[in-house]
Order: sequence, then structure tokens, then C-alpha cells
Amino acid sequence: EVPDGFASAPETKPQYNNTSFGVYKGVLIGSVGTIVIKINNGDNLIKGYLAIDNLKDTLSTTQSVTAGQPIVNLNFTGTISSMTLSANADGSDAQISNLSITGHPNARALVIHENSTQLVMCYGGTFSGDLNGNICFVKVGMAIRSEPVNFLAKVSIDTFFLKGNCVPETDTVRTNTHYMYDQGNPVRTFSGYPTFSNTTVTGPWVSFFPPTNSTLRGTISCVRTY
Repeated sequence: EVPDGFASAPETKPQYNNTSFGVYKGVLIGSVGTIVIKINNGDNLIKGYLAIDNLKDTLSTTQSVTAGQPIVNLNFTGTISSMTLSANADGSDAQISNLSITGHPNARALVIHENSTQLVMCYGGTFSGDLNGNICFVKVGMAIRSEPVNFLAKVSIDTFFLKGNCVPETDTVRTNTHYMYDQGNPVRTFSGYPTFSNTTVTGPWVSFFPPTNSTLRGTISCVRTY
């Protein structure tokens, strides 16, 4: 089941699979939000759509994108936000830089290019327990144990962001759908056992903090945001 108002099928047109054209979907941390970028998806329009804390912004660019070529520093500007998008010619390794959102200093974004074969879904929410903060996920595919799944998180007391991945759980004893792990951080680890549905992400997290040799634990609570 898909929540009302959310896409139940991919938005990228089939002819733009594995190209820099089509739809990019992602999440924001600093509070929790979403970013959707549509590039020549059958209509010759290039627009960005940002939502954060009940605020919405539409971003435009004066630059163009060429089929078969990578996107290099495509600059977008809106009313309350601006950003730069870069991606490979096949849409992979999409990166948002120079992100600026009024009232949300030091925000970060994570985006993925969508193909017409698998819906990209975004989730956002919090984690709580021994640490508190915000966490967002971008998941490719509606199958419960689909992959890839990427996450972006920030502990409320930290100045840095945590990024990582989730892989399908293979331990049949466990009831979670994925195992979550960070991409490496010198200050703390962050991992867990989230369970995805088409509407929520829940499950336990664990973090090891070397300076005090302590292990911290808690739970994740996210809802579908796009």
C-alpha cells in the first residue's frame, strides 16, 4: 500500500533510463525534507522542487543539459534556496553541492537518479534513545528487501553528518528487512536493523563511540516523505 499523494510508479520516462535526463529524488537533513529534480523528462523543462518544514520552493536554472553528457555544476535558484547538481552521463553518482536554504544553515542533501523500472522512495524522521537526531533514507524499488538504499543522518550534538547504506537482511532469524551501516566516520559508528514498508521505516540502531569506549542504542522512526 502506498500513502495518498505519493507516487506508486516511477516518474522517469523509459527513454531516459541510465541517462542524465529524467527525475532525481532525494532527501534533506537540516531539518528533514525532500528534493526532486526533473530534467528534460519529456517536456524540455529543468526544475527543482524542495520541501522542508512545511515550506516549499521551486528552483530554476538558466543552464542547459546535453543528452549523453554528464551534468557538471548545474546551478539552481529558488525563492528560499539554491543548489548545484552534478551527475555522470548515465545519471549515477548524483551529487548536490552549494546547498543553501534560508533558516537552515549547513543543510545537506542526498539524491539518486530514478529509472523507469524501479520507483525511488524517500523517508524522513528521527532516531532517539541514547542519542537523538534526524535520519532520512532513499530506497530504490518497492520490494520490501530492495536495494540500493542510502541514508543521511545527523546526531543533534554533532557538527558532522553521517552517510551510509542498507543491504537486504539475509539472516532468516531476524525480522528486519535490511542491515544499515555507515560509510566510515572517525568519531562514531552508526548501524542498525531497519524494517522498511512502503509507508514507514522502524527498527533499532547502535553506535560505538571510541573516545569513551561506549555503545549507544535506540530506535528509528521515519515516514514516507516522497
